[in-house]
Amino acid sequence: MDAKKLTIIISGIVGFLLLVIIGYLIFMNKTYKPGIEALSKKNIGIFYCSYDDQVANIVNIIGGKLKADKIEIKPAVKYPADKAQFTERIKQENANISKVALSNDIIDIRKYKLIIMGTPILENKPCPVMQKFVLSNQERFFKKPVSLLILYKQGQIPKDTAEFFRYKLYNSIWKPSFVTMEKGKDQLDYEIDLWFNLMEFKREELR
Repeated sequence: MDAKKLTIIISGIVGFLLLVIIGYLIFMNKTYKPGIEALSKKNIGIFYCSYDDQVANIVNIIGGKLKADKIEIKPAVKYPADKAQFTERIKQENANISKVALSNDIIDIRKYKLIIMGTPILENKPCPVMQKFVLSNQERFFKKPVSLLILYKQGQIPKDTAEFFRYKLYNSIWKPSFVTMEKGKDQLDYEIDLWFNLMEFKREELR
């Protein structure tokens, strides 16, 4: 085989491989909506705090739909049952998050393909334990798909709570969030389905 034919063959092989690589990259970067059925086959972690079980109830519905791991972020020292004492402690912790101690500070975050952060709004901020958890694990959320579950009451401003997570986890890949007031199970079922059917992912994000 002469050099000219060999050059043509090699060029053809190289060109074919380049087309395959380009096609693969385009395929992996194209966004699509997997829906609940596809997401339920992926490792999904729900990290949440819940002081009166309202967030926990929503988390249980989501966890059942997605077969997700549910990890409650708890303080090292249990919160008081007395409402006035509880409110005072939340104010003190919000004023000095660095002193908040968690019972489960370090968790394997990297294994999850989607992370949901769930919190009620307490004194116009996320739970202090969720704030501390985020600040203690910022680097582990690097390029991780993250979504928020925020439970709020009349008069509260969910935007401020959402901005805390988005600001502290600025290197994450943000997905649509679910901001809700307390509702019945049927209504939550319906809204949660809509929430996950709106989510778009690049295929490489869910590999």
